[in-house]
Amino acid sequence: MTPYEGLNPVQKEAVTSGNGPLLILAGAGSGKTRVLTARIAWLVQNMGVPCQSILAVTFTNKAAGEMRERLRKLIGPQAKELWLGTFHSLGLRMLRRELRAAGATHDITVYNDDDQLALIRQVMAELEISDKTLAPKAVLAQINEAKNEALSPSEFLSTARHFLAERIARIYTVYQKRLTEMNCMDFGDLICEPIRLLRRNPAVLKAYQERFQYVLVDEYQDTNKAQYLFTNLLASGTRNLMAVGDPDQSIYGWRGADIHNILDFEKDYPDSSLLRLEENYRSTKKILAAANAVIEKNEKRLKKTLWTANPDGQPLVYEETRDEYHEVRAVISRLKACRDSNRSLGYRDFAIFYRTNAQSRVFEEELIREGIPYTIVGGVRFYDRKEIRDAIAYLRCVTNPNDMISLQRVVNTPARGIGKVTFDKVRGLSAEAGVPLLDGFRLALDKGFIRKAGLKAFIEAYEAFRSDIGVKGLSELALRLLEDSGYMQMWQAEATEESAERIENIFEFISAIKDFEAANEGATLSDFLDHVALISDVDAYKEEVDHLTLMTIHSAKGLEFKGVFISGMEEGLFPHTRSFNDPDALEEERRLCYVGMTRAREQLFLFSAKTRSVYGETKYRMNSRFIDDIPAEHINTIEYEDEERRVFTFEDNPSQQSTFNDRRPYKSAFTPEAVAERVFQDNHTDPWPIGAKVKHPNFGIGVIKERTGSGPELKVTVCFKDAGTKKLALRYAILELVV
Repeated sequence: MTPYEGLNPVQKEAVTSGNGPLLILAGAGSGKTRVLTARIAWLVQNMGVPCQSILAVTFTNKAAGEMRERLRKLIGPQAKELWLGTFHSLGLRMLRRELRAAGATHDITVYNDDDQLALIRQVMAELEISDKTLAPKAVLAQINEAKNEALSPSEFLSTARHFLAERIARIYTVYQKRLTEMNCMDFGDLICEPIRLLRRNPAVLKAYQERFQYVLVDEYQDTNKAQYLFTNLLASGTRNLMAVGDPDQSIYGWRGADIHNILDFEKDYPDSSLLRLEENYRSTKKILAAANAVIEKNEKRLKKTLWTANPDGQPLVYEETRDEYHEVRAVISRLKACRDSNRSLGYRDFAIFYRTNAQSRVFEEELIREGIPYTIVGGVRFYDRKEIRDAIAYLRCVTNPNDMISLQRVVNTPARGIGKVTFDKVRGLSAEAGVPLLDGFRLALDKGFIRKAGLKAFIEAYEAFRSDIGVKGLSELALRLLEDSGYMQMWQAEATEESAERIENIFEFISAIKDFEAANEGATLSDFLDHVALISDVDAYKEEVDHLTLMTIHSAKGLEFKGVFISGMEEGLFPHTRSFNDPDALEEERRLCYVGMTRAREQLFLFSAKTRSVYGETKYRMNSRFIDDIPAEHINTIEYEDEERRVFTFEDNPSQQSTFNDRRPYKSAFTPEAVAERVFQDNHTDPWPIGAKVKHPNFGIGVIKERTGSGPELKVTVCFKDAGTKKLALRYAILELVV
């Protein structure tokens, strides 16, 4: 089997392209994973490139696993020598490799959000900063954002413009110091630390640049600044960088992704080549035409037009409903009808998407009543349950006896009489003796500073684990540690239905360790803990289970289903209210809609509610502008009939009666265009001349500098005193003239 067998001409060109930077614009469902896999196989088989000289970056561990399995079939067992994985897993691999080369004996513990938050609370208490004046989660968000931008604590401090930012910088400085002391890193460090390593050590940078002759990055549109810098450092040697992505699917700006990384690729690499993968193998013609119509309204994109040889398929269905409860019933009714019409379809073939997690509650309640099995992707994950997080913390203390957060979590679980005062004393003792924190507890016992029988069993359980590493299997050792430490007995003694379920989950966790051992010969405990720390919601999704899938559209990236139901197609929900006055955010909302639509292979259903409970109040809703973007020939509309319905403006003020007859194509009286038309009809004089002074609720006072379009399409460029220059569509922006 050749690497390029069955590829279309453009895919084959991408696989067999020569050296130098290459940008591949890969539309939804265009076979980019196959192209990336075939490219690697081509380099190995046809160009004689050693596997260890190829660095390939994927967006999820699931994608990396699938790609590795495909490559194993194409090039054999040598595929395991590839540097293939997510940015975080590859950064961790590089750091571990350099630690071993430096002769370090300690290991690295990777902290998740909960661990970070616990440490931030400790640091704030240490600095006497009240969580009443500064929320720890807000601090965490700022630190994560700083690391997305590859900013160190000192660099972050230099950008601080107000006292709160300076206070966060103080917390960041101590937080980072504590992480270093404990040999711990958060996810941001897994990219930032390799960048610092490469920048500070020219010889190390040169070695990695010479090692990685070819660098391939998937989902390039979703890279943040730190990932961009990491990529460019490694690829700047040979400049053999293949970036694969689609600006139309850039949906993670809220967590640091920068769409300009892909939009400006040709500026960064003037000698680069560009290929467009435009044939879609997933969706029907009608689904694709509808999705194209939505995304074409965006301005920040690299032009491409998806097409497909698939059948026309059925038109999309858009159904208006009375409220969120009727919406859910309408979705379930459609789901049942789909399955009744084709008995070969299982629940696994369908997914319900929503814009926000809060929308899931009503769906869950109704699905339970109907007895329909479902799985929420992005809900409470198995590895986020208390008993599993406890078990992970127990194991982390083996690999990193300096991990204060993990040790604090387990040293008194079950209760062993170790309070904060005792813990702090042991910290001081271990620092004086120059030993890890866990060994400090043994020292305290030996010196008689602490006389707790439970603590003695706890320490001895760890010593037994350490002595048997390499002799017995990890799963056996992990179970024995949890039993000998008294942790399992704690749940057994509780003797409730909940505690019985927790014990079952712990045994499932032990099974996961056993499965990992079987799949990864010679794997260490650190390898397993890395695997757990790096796993994502999408990685946990199991296609083979016959459950209906519920998820936010953000979580749906990389997945596909025969039938997709998208709920909440309403102004203020999708697109979200937060995007109304920010053109960039609104473009991201449109991209998010495009991603959701292109997950569907055969059937796509869109739903909205005319009223919805928002913060305990019933609000009238307008249908989403994205619905109006879809050409009438591709969509069937089912209107909600109600003689007493009224037309509401953005302010939810009734203006006139509306009759909803059976007209086709449907044009909602709630559209922004209809509202804008009324606004402009009511203003015989031009209220928005160039030079006019205006006020915006978020951006403040500004002056109109430029105008484009007219009527409902009028856009103004406003120079704001504090927020800079913004381009706003008047039919959505909340502007008022300042007289």
